[in-house]
Amino acid sequence: MRMRKNKIVRKQILEHLFSIMSPGKPLRAAIDRIQEANLGAIIVLGDPKKLSDVMRGGFELNTAYTPQKVYELSKMDGAIILSENIKTIHGANIQLQPDSNIKTDESGTRHQAANRIAKQKGNLVIAVSERRNKITVYKGDFIYSLNDLSNLLVKSSQAITALEKYSLGIEKGWTNLSGLEFDNMVTLYDVVEVVRMYGLLFKMSEELLDYMAELGVESRLVKIQYDEIMLNKNESFIDLIKDYKSENEKAEKVVENIRNLTKEELFEDENIVNILGYNLKDISLDEGVKSRGYSLLSSINKITKKDIELIIGELEDVQMILLASPDRISQIKGISKFKSEHVHKALARLKNKIALDRE
Repeated sequence: MRMRKNKIVRKQILEHLFSIMSPGKPLRAAIDRIQEANLGAIIVLGDPKKLSDVMRGGFELNTAYTPQKVYELSKMDGAIILSENIKTIHGANIQLQPDSNIKTDESGTRHQAANRIAKQKGNLVIAVSERRNKITVYKGDFIYSLNDLSNLLVKSSQAITALEKYSLGIEKGWTNLSGLEFDNMVTLYDVVEVVRMYGLLFKMSEELLDYMAELGVESRLVKIQYDEIMLNKNESFIDLIKDYKSENEKAEKVVENIRNLTKEELFEDENIVNILGYNLKDISLDEGVKSRGYSLLSSINKITKKDIELIIGELEDVQMILLASPDRISQIKGISKFKSEHVHKALARLKNKIALDRE
């Protein structure tokens, strides 16, 4: 529970950080100029009145923010205090004096002060390294080093390649799984393999979303590729879980728990099996399992989610759906004769297509 809370807090801080610090944002423009001039800086976002107990010297400004002003003020040694909305420069050349007893693993006076202020006061503090040309952000116990733009683009490209690999793995897994559903030969292992591939896809997706947020306006091309790869992935994953979770588990909770697994945990079959609601003491990975039919029916156009629920509610699993005649399907309240014929023909075409794809 604590790990999940920390993950949420980290996500919230990063979202706020990237909203003010990604390329194209006013604050990033100032920091880029500071870096280009090989200068260092410490910038604190917050109300100077609430920081008065850790501030000494300097001068009050209360002037409108511009990147150029912040760049010029960074030529002095002290900290710069900005409003949280980056609209006002409150003061500059300020000596920060946080509690020296606060533990920090940072080296260098500037970074130690920034880390301690962030821990002591809870403000977001940015330290720009003069020697290492590095931007480090602190807030409470949270520390994050911003990536260099060129390095970030390389990482994003690598992440897109990995995402494509997992997406291809899912497509192959689906072809295999669908064929096994038609043959009534699905095992728990087959399901675990596809669930694992989805978990890895979403894990890489989270990493790439962070890169895209940090890239800001530079992420346009990456976003187009990302959207194309992730199209309908959430929906198809939910359908998979609905098909194979145990009766006692809620699909949304199963999806959440799978997505919360680490990459290492995803490679442990038992973790996935347990989340699906099974126990390897009671069922082996080689044991057969039946699909309820959400995935196969969702691949048919012209039928709604309500139609799918009505069919599955009456026929219960894939084999019963496949064996049902058009007349039997049309007997289901809410399913017209036209739709029953359409479903029957579509499943026949799908079976032939999957057979060809598997060859």
